Amino acid sequence: MRISATIVSLLLALSASAAPPRPAIENLTAVASQGKVAVRFTLDGAFKNPEMVEALQSGLPTSFTYNIEIYRSRPYWFNEDVARSHVEVICTFNSVTREYLLNYRRDRKLVRSETFSELGPLVKRMTAIDEPALFEIGKRKPYKLRVRVKADLMRGWVMYVIPWEISTHWRDVRVQSSEP
Repeated sequence: MRISATIVSLLLALSASAAPPRPAIENLTAVASQGKVAVRFTLDGAFKNPEMVEALQSGLPTSFTYNIEIYRSRPYWFNEDVARSHVEVICTFNSVTREYLLNYRRDRKLVRSETFSELGPLVKRMTAIDEPALFEIGKRKPYKLRVRVKADLMRGWVMYVIPWEISTHWRDVRVQSSEP
């Protein structure tokens, strides 16, 4: 009995160490200027999963959806939602031209399309988000507001039947004011 418990705990420890690193939102900043909030962040560890790179290079559309929310934090009460936005970055690989097509959408509207011939610059463009005027806050005081971000990376399958969404944890930061 004791030996089987030791073997099970050893197998669990090995499987946890063999798992690919979990992607995370890093370097999140939110700066308010003239009634608008600029949001910048990066997604770290998204392409450390070999399945992600294989899916992209096989021609499957690969997308990241960033859920961005701005809210007023109220201690000991419910937070007040101010606004939310969804940024979607979709990439497809064209095996004939050997180019990657990247579509960048904000709230379901196409903002820009770009083509890349190399994987390195494409990865940087897919994982670094810079929105100079994402939210309008009007006359709200920036120091009372917070921005939070979560990324949905891809859908996996458990036992080929149950859909499983691979997401990051929420990361939040207080809005800074650029005006003195």
